[in-house]
Amino acid sequence: MSLTNRNKAALVFVLLSGIALWGLPDQVRGQNELFGMNGTLLPALALALICGFSLLDLALSLLVSRRSGTNRETLRANDILLSAGFVYGLLLVALSAALFTLLLPWIGYLPASCALVLTLMFGLGGRKPVAILVISFVAVAVLYLGMRFGLGIHMQAWPINIFRAN
Repeated sequence: MSLTNRNKAALVFVLLSGIALWGLPDQVRGQNELFGMNGTLLPALALALICGFSLLDLALSLLVSRRSGTNRETLRANDILLSAGFVYGLLLVALSAALFTLLLPWIGYLPASCALVLTLMFGLGGRKPVAILVISFVAVAVLYLGMRFGLGIHMQAWPINIFRAN
Protein backbone atom coordinates (compact mmCIF):
# COMPACT_ATOMS: atom_id res chain seq x y z
CA MET A 1 0.00 0.00 0.00
CA SER A 2 1.43 3.38 -1.00
CA LEU A 3 1.07 6.43 1.22
CA THR A 4 -0.29 9.72 -0.03
CA ASN A 5 1.38 13.01 0.79
CA ARG A 6 -1.34 13.63 3.38
CA ASN A 7 -0.44 10.33 5.07
CA LYS A 8 3.24 11.26 5.04
CA ALA A 9 2.51 14.67 6.56
CA ALA A 10 0.39 13.04 9.29
CA LEU A 11 3.26 10.64 10.06
CA VAL A 12 5.67 13.58 10.34
CA PHE A 13 3.31 15.38 12.75
CA VAL A 14 2.90 12.23 14.85
CA LEU A 15 6.67 11.70 14.98
CA LEU A 16 7.53 15.31 15.85
CA SER A 17 4.77 15.71 18.45
CA GLY A 18 5.72 12.36 19.99
CA ILE A 19 9.37 13.41 20.28
CA ALA A 20 8.38 16.76 21.77
CA LEU A 21 5.99 15.08 24.20
CA TRP A 22 8.73 12.68 25.26
CA GLY A 23 11.26 15.51 25.80
CA LEU A 24 8.86 17.98 27.41
CA PRO A 25 9.23 17.11 31.11
CA ASP A 26 12.97 17.84 30.99
CA GLN A 27 12.40 21.31 29.54
CA VAL A 28 9.69 22.75 31.80
CA ARG A 29 10.39 22.20 35.49
CA GLY A 30 10.01 23.80 38.87
CA GLN A 31 7.35 24.40 41.48
CA ASN A 32 4.97 25.69 38.87
CA GLU A 33 1.33 25.25 39.78
CA LEU A 34 -1.42 25.87 37.25
CA PHE A 35 -4.95 25.23 38.48
CA GLY A 36 -3.50 22.82 41.04
CA MET A 37 -1.52 20.94 38.39
CA ASN A 38 2.10 20.94 37.27
CA GLY A 39 2.99 23.59 34.66
CA THR A 40 3.65 20.94 32.03
CA LEU A 41 -0.07 20.16 31.78
CA LEU A 42 -1.00 22.59 28.99
CA PRO A 43 2.00 21.95 26.70
CA ALA A 44 1.63 18.20 27.18
CA LEU A 45 -2.10 18.39 26.47
CA ALA A 46 -1.52 20.41 23.29
CA LEU A 47 1.12 17.98 22.04
CA ALA A 48 -1.04 14.98 22.91
CA LEU A 49 -3.96 16.49 20.97
CA ILE A 50 -1.73 17.15 17.93
CA CYS A 51 -0.40 13.60 18.06
CA GLY A 52 -3.85 12.07 18.60
CA PHE A 53 -5.60 14.01 15.84
CA SER A 54 -2.76 13.29 13.43
CA LEU A 55 -3.06 9.57 14.21
CA LEU A 56 -6.83 9.79 13.73
CA ASP A 57 -6.39 11.55 10.38
CA LEU A 58 -3.87 8.94 9.27
CA ALA A 59 -6.09 6.02 10.33
CA LEU A 60 -9.23 7.45 8.71
CA SER A 61 -7.51 8.30 5.43
CA LEU A 62 -5.91 4.84 5.26
CA LEU A 63 -9.26 3.22 5.99
CA VAL A 64 -11.05 5.26 3.32
CA SER A 65 -8.35 4.64 0.72
CA ARG A 66 -8.39 0.90 1.45
CA ARG A 67 -12.18 0.68 1.08
CA SER A 68 -12.30 2.68 -2.13
CA GLY A 69 -10.76 1.19 -5.22
CA THR A 70 -9.73 4.56 -6.63
CA ASN A 71 -6.30 5.26 -7.98
CA ARG A 72 -4.08 6.44 -5.13
CA GLU A 73 -1.81 8.30 -7.52
CA THR A 74 -4.59 10.70 -8.54
CA LEU A 75 -4.65 13.97 -6.64
CA ARG A 76 -7.78 14.64 -4.62
CA ALA A 77 -9.12 17.84 -3.10
CA ASN A 78 -7.89 16.97 0.41
CA ASP A 79 -4.40 15.83 -0.63
CA ILE A 80 -1.32 17.86 0.22
CA LEU A 81 1.17 18.82 -2.49
CA LEU A 82 4.77 18.50 -1.34
CA SER A 83 6.49 21.27 -3.24
CA ALA A 84 10.08 22.34 -2.61
CA GLY A 85 8.87 25.40 -0.67
CA PHE A 86 6.64 23.25 1.55
CA VAL A 87 9.47 20.84 2.32
CA TYR A 88 11.86 23.76 3.00
CA GLY A 89 9.38 25.35 5.41
CA LEU A 90 8.66 22.05 7.14
CA LEU A 91 12.37 21.29 7.58
CA LEU A 92 13.14 24.83 8.74
CA VAL A 93 10.44 24.72 11.41
CA ALA A 94 11.26 21.17 12.53
CA LEU A 95 15.03 21.73 12.73
CA SER A 96 14.61 25.12 14.43
CA ALA A 97 12.27 23.60 17.02
CA ALA A 98 14.69 20.71 17.61
CA LEU A 99 17.61 23.11 18.02
CA PHE A 100 15.51 25.25 20.37
CA THR A 101 14.69 22.18 22.47
CA LEU A 102 18.35 21.19 22.70
CA LEU A 103 19.61 24.71 23.50
CA LEU A 104 16.90 25.66 26.00
CA PRO A 105 18.53 24.05 29.08
CA TRP A 106 21.96 25.47 28.23
CA ILE A 107 21.32 29.06 27.17
CA GLY A 108 17.93 29.74 28.76
CA TYR A 109 14.50 30.66 27.43
CA LEU A 110 15.07 34.26 26.36
CA PRO A 111 18.15 33.75 24.12
CA ALA A 112 16.86 30.44 22.72
CA SER A 113 13.42 31.88 21.94
CA CYS A 114 14.86 34.99 20.32
CA ALA A 115 17.12 32.83 18.16
CA LEU A 116 14.14 30.63 17.21
CA VAL A 117 11.88 33.54 16.26
CA LEU A 118 14.67 35.31 14.35
CA THR A 119 15.56 32.13 12.45
CA LEU A 120 11.96 31.46 11.50
CA MET A 121 11.19 35.04 10.48
CA PHE A 122 14.33 35.43 8.36
CA GLY A 123 14.12 31.88 6.99
CA LEU A 124 10.51 32.24 5.91
CA GLY A 125 11.08 35.43 3.96
CA GLY A 126 11.35 38.37 6.37
CA ARG A 127 12.74 41.42 4.58
CA LYS A 128 12.93 44.15 7.24
CA PRO A 129 15.71 43.33 9.74
CA VAL A 130 14.92 46.11 12.23
CA ALA A 131 11.22 45.22 12.36
CA ILE A 132 12.05 41.53 12.73
CA LEU A 133 14.45 42.23 15.63
CA VAL A 134 11.93 44.44 17.44
CA ILE A 135 9.02 42.04 16.92
CA SER A 136 11.04 39.01 18.02
CA PHE A 137 12.35 40.62 21.22
CA VAL A 138 8.97 42.08 22.17
CA ALA A 139 7.11 38.83 21.40
CA VAL A 140 9.56 36.71 23.41
CA ALA A 141 9.42 39.12 26.36
CA VAL A 142 5.60 39.13 26.35
CA LEU A 143 5.48 35.33 26.13
CA TYR A 144 7.98 34.95 28.97
CA LEU A 145 6.10 37.37 31.22
CA GLY A 146 2.81 35.67 30.38
CA MET A 147 4.18 32.23 31.21
CA ARG A 148 5.96 33.43 34.35
CA PHE A 149 3.29 35.61 35.91
CA GLY A 150 0.13 34.57 34.08
CA LEU A 151 0.52 30.80 34.05
CA GLY A 152 3.02 30.43 36.88
CA ILE A 153 5.56 28.50 34.80
CA HIS A 154 9.10 29.07 36.06
CA MET A 155 11.59 28.71 33.22
CA GLN A 156 15.29 29.40 33.19
CA ALA A 157 15.46 32.79 31.48
CA TRP A 158 19.23 33.11 30.98
CA PRO A 159 22.25 30.78 30.78
CA ILE A 160 22.92 28.89 33.98
CA ASN A 161 25.98 30.78 35.26
CA ILE A 162 25.64 34.16 33.58
CA PHE A 163 24.73 36.18 36.71
CA ARG A 164 26.59 34.21 39.38
CA ALA A 165 29.68 35.74 40.94
CA ASN A 166 32.75 33.52 40.78
